[in-house]
Amino acid sequence: MPSKPDVRVNPAEAEPIDAPEADAGGMEARQKPDAAALYAAEAPRLHRFFRRRTACPDEAQDLVQETFTRVIGHDVPTTLRNPSGYLTRIAQNLLRDRAKVARRRSADLHFSYEGDLPSSTDPVHLLEVRNMLDWLEAAMLELPVTTREVFMAHRIEGLTYAEIAGRSGLTIKQVEKAIARALVELDRALGPR
Repeated sequence: MPSKPDVRVNPAEAEPIDAPEADAGGMEARQKPDAAALYAAEAPRLHRFFRRRTACPDEAQDLVQETFTRVIGHDVPTTLRNPSGYLTRIAQNLLRDRAKVARRRSADLHFSYEGDLPSSTDPVHLLEVRNMLDWLEAAMLELPVTTREVFMAHRIEGLTYAEIAGRSGLTIKQVEKAIARALVELDRALGPR
């Protein structure tokens, strides 16, 4: 069997191999990410993505900026098959990182009640807390029975509206209204704080 001739080509003299111009959907197979064009195309979508998942519109804009900062700050391949997907993955990771930090912070602030209060607890503060709990208990007892049961099932037992509706025979809309009514009444009973 004849062997193939050993052909060596100087890379400087070689002609570049063009990638396919279009795939079946008519889109370019690979796109070079130009930072300004990528930002113009993807920033509004990312802003909507973050706005749906955060409480503050300013925070959403900050997260968009941080997403693009991560893209520019890292060695991104010169060609990306799916820049939108790449940015979405970065955005999801940003949200996941922020959630981890928030959990860590709240764990640091959590006080586990073991029956004994720390010796440094302010007695005046303890009296205020006990007084507020007494007011809250009195306000809860003044709520209609169904409203109180729905509220307790949601806030204490952690049941969803659908679970409460199935358990109590109410519609989900009635459960929503009962919880809203309970919150208004409790807020009114506790007054300004």
